[in-house]
Amino acid sequence: MLSPSINVANSLLAQAFNEILRLDSYSISASGTTIGVLVKDPDWLAPVRNRVGMLGQAGAKWIEDKPSVWGPVLTQFSNYGSAFAGVADAKATTSDQWIKLLKEVLLSQLNKSIDTTNIAATALQGHYQAFKNIQPLLESSINAGWAELQDEEQQMVKIAAQLTRLEDLVGSLQDSITAGDISTGQSVVTTTVKTLYNVATGVGESFSFLGMAAAAFTVGKFYYDIITKTAAVGETLQQIAKLQIEASEEAQAAAGTKLVLRLLYNLELTFGRIVDVMPQIVTMWSTERDKVQQAIQALQAGADPATYFDIFTIPIANANWQAISKFAIAIPATKTTVGPPVTLDPQHPIAT
Repeated sequence: MLSPSINVANSLLAQAFNEILRLDSYSISASGTTIGVLVKDPDWLAPVRNRVGMLGQAGAKWIEDKPSVWGPVLTQFSNYGSAFAGVADAKATTSDQWIKLLKEVLLSQLNKSIDTTNIAATALQGHYQAFKNIQPLLESSINAGWAELQDEEQQMVKIAAQLTRLEDLVGSLQDSITAGDISTGQSVVTTTVKTLYNVATGVGESFSFLGMAAAAFTVGKFYYDIITKTAAVGETLQQIAKLQIEASEEAQAAAGTKLVLRLLYNLELTFGRIVDVMPQIVTMWSTERDKVQQAIQALQAGADPATYFDIFTIPIANANWQAISKFAIAIPATKTTVGPPVTLDPQHPIAT
């Protein structure tokens, strides 16, 4: 049949959509990450700030380029759906008529879809590489700080471990948006989650050092309600605050920079997944092109269009393509609700 499975196509698109949302969230977070100055600012911290700035620029570049990368990938589905509908309505009867339609309409559009999706995949790879190039630089500057504070390494490791746990909790409480959610028009709730990591100077006293803001996604419920009712979040915040009091200001700063490094790792992982999904979409288009070429060859060899399976089932394939096209159109039209913001601050351990 001259169409893929509706479920397979929609699942691929839903997977890509989820990764795009995560990329947006991490990129916005990278752009909005700020690192303050300590009273006695160590030499290693200036390069960290500089490279966090580079990370922010890379994140901003993705946000700027996203419409021209992601939009055309979705447009190919509606374009091909329209082309296929035209073929299905053409009422061709002879082999020559079918060959002309398959070549000039379907094959032409499939080649465009493959080329366009490959261009998007290449653009994504470029953004992926931009973040990868920053990783060793940021790691080097952060590791320099840790090397200077070897006497406090054990305490820094404990703080960094709890910060990692906090980020894992934030991620685990979010929803993946399923193909069913998109098809049924479920509202996606996007929530701004701001993480404040202040350097503690005493019990109940601190000054601003690291600020990060990201987006959390849920379906049909507020992320605020979920996170404020999750005891593990408050417990983790309390543990971070307790550990900070036991460390010097510089050690607290060094531990906090690991949170930025974790952001970069998550960005890379998400880019890696979307970079993997795009070739799968290309493969789907290539498979459809192979089917059309085989149908052309069969008709040229004398197959009867009235009984040839791929021609006989054109109406069914058309129904499939219209469903897939409708799904692709629904993705950018997904309803978005803004939920109450959440602030995570170890110095004020109850998520608000």
